[in-house]
Amino acid sequence: MGGMNAAKPVLCICGPSAAGKTTFALALAEALRQEGRHPLLITCDNYYRQDWQPHPRFGFDTLAAIDEEALRRDVSSARYGQAEMLRHYDMRTRLVTCHPVTTPYDMVLIEGAYGPQLLQDFPLAGLLYVETPLLLRLWRRLKRDVRERQRSPFYVVRQMLLQMLPGERRFIVPLKQNATRVIQSENVDVHDVLQIFE
Repeated sequence: MGGMNAAKPVLCICGPSAAGKTTFALALAEALRQEGRHPLLITCDNYYRQDWQPHPRFGFDTLAAIDEEALRRDVSSARYGQAEMLRHYDMRTRLVTCHPVTTPYDMVLIEGAYGPQLLQDFPLAGLLYVETPLLLRLWRRLKRDVRERQRSPFYVVRQMLLQMLPGERRFIVPLKQNATRVIQSENVDVHDVLQIFE
């Protein structure tokens, strides 16, 4: 889509599990559309490896679980207006499919806990770090994983304590020091964030 266009701005939204990154990214995308922009949203969760064997310490909460080559290829293509297909990873079946990019876009939003770390050498318009209190995040993840991913409550709690939190300390929290802006997800003004593009 678009041939050899000038590079499009890439904004990266990162932060720990269940911090509200997806909700914030969708709200930001809608606010951008209201301003006449056309964002393409790339979700890093779609770049988990299909045949990944969980890490003995971190499980899926590690950079190694992300298909770095596929993520970097798709973000690079999107940056130059050439994204034609994007990956989709099913969290229940752990299978990868692809879907076509069907609408024109003039900027790229990337959202994820694992994946932004692999893109820090890309020229980013900004790196937004979304923060939410830990207890609220644990409750959100428990509800989500039981309801949407059909995992048992015991499995989810064990995974959070033994894999999620250590993975966050090792791979996600260090991103905060490089953030253009830290977003407190409970009281964010999306329109304030739009100033990054002015």
